[in-house]
This record gives sequence, structure tokens and C-alpha cells, in this order.
Amino acid sequence: YRPGPPAPEIDEVVVANLVSMGFGENGCRRAAQATGNNLEAATEWIFAHMEDADFNAPLPDAGAGGSSGPAPANPEAVAMLCSMGFSEAHVQAVLEHTDGNAERAADWLFSHSDDLDGAVAAISGAADASAGGEPPAPQSLGDGPGNYKLRGFISHIGRNTGSGHYVAHVRKFIPELGQERWVIFNDQSVALSEKPPREHAYLYLYERQDAP
Repeated sequence: YRPGPPAPEIDEVVVANLVSMGFGENGCRRAAQATGNNLEAATEWIFAHMEDADFNAPLPDAGAGGSSGPAPANPEAVAMLCSMGFSEAHVQAVLEHTDGNAERAADWLFSHSDDLDGAVAAISGAADASAGGEPPAPQSLGDGPGNYKLRGFISHIGRNTGSGHYVAHVRKFIPELGQERWVIFNDQSVALSEKPPREHAYLYLYERQDAP
């Protein structure tokens, strides 16, 4: 067994700069470590990972040994999902299925709420079969394929989520043009958007498409 290279020492100056932008200290430490203390890269890392369930969790002890089995779910994520009306057993199983991502877990729970017991049993059985070397049985969907189209998104303009301004872009049918176009809503100002900044959105809104 050859251990991997040690994690780079965290630069406290980089962490302080990131914290001054309004981000949590633990998340800033993770960003600095993941990017080798490159401030610009660390900022981009934060925006890409700020929704991770463990973003604000303390960094693990570098000297701690590995453990077998899945890591315990983030207690805050469990509490948040349980507050939506789901049982802790369901929440724990789905968080394990979604690699601890609370946003993905919430989407999964709501999209399978019609038969949550059966759906959770299916993923639990698939995980057990995978651990035993058996391929999971294919899961059939009774409501057609899940095809979605981006219908709108919300963008944030500002240094951090505690300040700044939000604008919305919506793709809607314009009768005068006879086609769908992107429209920007900026308070009372509404206009066509020629180059909607989809890659910088804060929140995406999708519409399910009917099966062909």
C-alpha cells in the first residue's frame, strides 16, 4: 500500500479573502485545499460546489484512516429533508443513493413520492445486489421518459448571496415573432435577451416534455 500525496497546506490569506466574500470558513478551506491555494480557482470551485452537502462541513482529519461502507449522511441535510415530510429511513437511503447531495435527494424524493416505499426498496435492493456482484434489475417507469426542457433561470448579480440583485430569464412564445425567445425580467424592465447567460444561472427551471 502506497499512500497518496499529502494535501497541500492551506493558505490562511486565501481563506481570509474568500471569507470576506461572504462564504463559510469551512467551505473556503475546502476550496483552498482543492485548488492549491489559487484564489481565482478557489472562487470558481466554491460556486461549483457550494450546494454540496458537505460544503460547510469541517475538513476530515488527514491522519484518520479510511473506513469501509458509506459515510454517514450530513445531519443538517437529513433534518432539512425530514422537515419536508419524509421519514428519516427514506432520507438516509436516498442520501446514500445520491452521494450525500441534498438537492438531488430532494428532487428524487419528490419525483418518487407516489410510491416512495417501493422506490426506496428498489434502490436499496440495487445497492445490495451491486455490493454482492450482481447487476441490478432494470427499473421500469410507468409515466414515460423523463425528457425536460429548460424553461427559465434566475441569475444573481453581486459579490455574494447576501447582497446584489436577481434577474430572471424565461423562454416564452412571442406572438409578433411567431416563435419562442428568451426574455429577461429585470424588475419593471422586460425585454428580449439575445445572449441569455445560461452558464451563470443561480437557479434553473425545467418543464417536462410530453412523450412523442
